[in-house]
Amino acid sequence: MSRGAEIARRSAFFLVRISLFWFGLSFLWGGMNIQLLPTRVPELVDDEIKGTAIGAIVVVGLIVAILVQPMAGAFSDRVRMRWGRRRPIMAAGIAAAMPCLLFVAYAPNYGLLFVAMVLLQIAANIAHGPYQGVIPDQVPTDSRGRASGFFGLANLMGTLVGAGVAGAWLSMAAEGQDPNPFFAPALLTIMVVLAVFSIAAWFAVREQRPPEQAPFEGVLREVRTRLGELTQRSAFAWLMLSRLLYFMGLQAMDNFIQLFLKGDQVDGGLAESDAEFKTTIVLAAVLLTALITTVPAGWLADRYGKLRLVAAAAALGLIAAAVLMTSQSFVQVVIFAAVLGVGVGLFTAADWAVAIDLIPDQRAPGLYMGLSNVATAGGDGLATLSAGIALDLFGYRAVFAMMAIFFGLSLVVLPVVRARLAAAQAAPPT
Repeated sequence: MSRGAEIARRSAFFLVRISLFWFGLSFLWGGMNIQLLPTRVPELVDDEIKGTAIGAIVVVGLIVAILVQPMAGAFSDRVRMRWGRRRPIMAAGIAAAMPCLLFVAYAPNYGLLFVAMVLLQIAANIAHGPYQGVIPDQVPTDSRGRASGFFGLANLMGTLVGAGVAGAWLSMAAEGQDPNPFFAPALLTIMVVLAVFSIAAWFAVREQRPPEQAPFEGVLREVRTRLGELTQRSAFAWLMLSRLLYFMGLQAMDNFIQLFLKGDQVDGGLAESDAEFKTTIVLAAVLLTALITTVPAGWLADRYGKLRLVAAAAALGLIAAAVLMTSQSFVQVVIFAAVLGVGVGLFTAADWAVAIDLIPDQRAPGLYMGLSNVATAGGDGLATLSAGIALDLFGYRAVFAMMAIFFGLSLVVLPVVRARLAAAQAAPPT
């Protein structure tokens, strides 16, 4: 039996196993970015700069991801260790993240919270970089849409459950009571979940013998080689730009929806009570519709084309952002968020798979998929900073306007990806 046929035969169990680590990472960031930071930071800074302060923390995650994650992924492409080339580095990153989470839990002021988040980003990206190479290592081309669907399912479930659990802790505070005493228990819960799923992933990801690599000739030579590959096969780089813009649209809402729900109506907010719990409901509307969509979308991506689904996702995001600008009630926000969720499901399944297909050198998946996640983290960082500034200057509705702009630009870039891909396929081999 061929390797592809063997994986197809056990696909569901196999793809669930290699997705476990993603659930743990998503649980961490879902709880942190959606619930904990928007709760803690306003308690530590003046109200006039709360959006910018949250954005400043998140944008540092962009810088860390750009520097750390591709380097960790590239190191795992090259390294040869007794336990594999991915798992030991993943485990080291998670081990380093645990004391960083304790530091976050007990940081007494904004400055120390900022430092703690930088250290957490470094540790988490050391773990994340090697993990990016798992699908290219272990899944054949004709199954990557389905594999990306399962990865997306784990990502969405982890984000939803992480935000829900953290929100449940924070909502335990009585009306008018400071929720900060529940901040540390929420983070301790995140630590337990992250540790459990990381241990499970150690046993679930059985690494195979990696392909032979050319001799390593130094960092500068490696950088020149990879830049040359990206120049010759620029479809990958253009796809990363589209992905960056898509995640800027998505994260512009995610990281500020809690503030929008609880914000004053004079600034465009809804002045809802129990905003932490209602934030979880809104995100559940996004993520549950995405969960329903993502695995079937992975099958559609393998069968009918991945770029078409990415374009449909960006178009749905643009529509959702436009109608969110007009929302006047919590129920309307939930309905419009569900529209966004359908697009998220399509995007999650298709974008990851097409990125893997467009890797310029299939022997270096950790490096290139680490670079691809720079678009994910970069979208989060740039959107949070820009949307935070827009919120502080123009009110909450400006956040949704920026969402629409980002989704629209993502859609505009996709024809360039298709054109560059077609040109590369038509060019004679070198």
